[in-house]
Amino acid sequence: MTADETVVDDPGARVLYWVLFPLLGAGLGWVLQWAAGRIAGLPFAPFRGVFRWIDEAPDPQATLAAVGVGAAVGLVVTFLAIADMLVVRVGLGEVTLTRGGNQAKARRAARSEVTAAFFDRDELVLLGRDARELAREKTDLSKKDVAAAFTGQGYPWLAAGDPHRAEFRIYTRLDDDLPGVAHGLLMDRATALEKGKTEEAAMLREQLLALGIVVRDEKKKQHWRRDRRELA
Repeated sequence: MTADETVVDDPGARVLYWVLFPLLGAGLGWVLQWAAGRIAGLPFAPFRGVFRWIDEAPDPQATLAAVGVGAAVGLVVTFLAIADMLVVRVGLGEVTLTRGGNQAKARRAARSEVTAAFFDRDELVLLGRDARELAREKTDLSKKDVAAAFTGQGYPWLAAGDPHRAEFRIYTRLDDDLPGVAHGLLMDRATALEKGKTEEAAMLREQLLALGIVVRDEKKKQHWRRDRRELA
């Protein structure tokens, strides 16, 4: 980080994840190995054969194996958690939003494009001209630190939140104010959200933005508004 750039990150959370999740996984593995016999004896327990096999395995090999597998699962959870962490870089010339260190998928917005930045619940939002949405990223970063990064670099920060909040409306399949293409994309996105296909939902959201339709999700419902571009 330099004077020309403010970085908002949470390295403490990374250290915690690397320690906590493997320990929890190892502990869970030990508990399951210790309780395997009791679980196998339950009449309606799932995977009774697996638990019986674990119970009959010789010690200390069985305990070591259970603890090792649990720790490995914890490491996998750690990788997934870190891959979902957002790093915000606010520079004099541009804002960069990077998730999980994946520079190839980083969101960048030039300073000249950003007309407002704010939090909408737990999502950091960047607005551009004509009420376009440049970025919307979920994050657990400190809202105070993020706000300080933007204001410190002179970006317009809206502490009150989304100035277009009142323009959003809940999407329904009977909505007749949408162009046909946008209607179909929202229907496909609703299905993707129901099935937990987050990458597909994000891709469809980008396609909707290209059509001038801004989307936000709340309580598993899609809300939409138009930006103010004049599209051909």
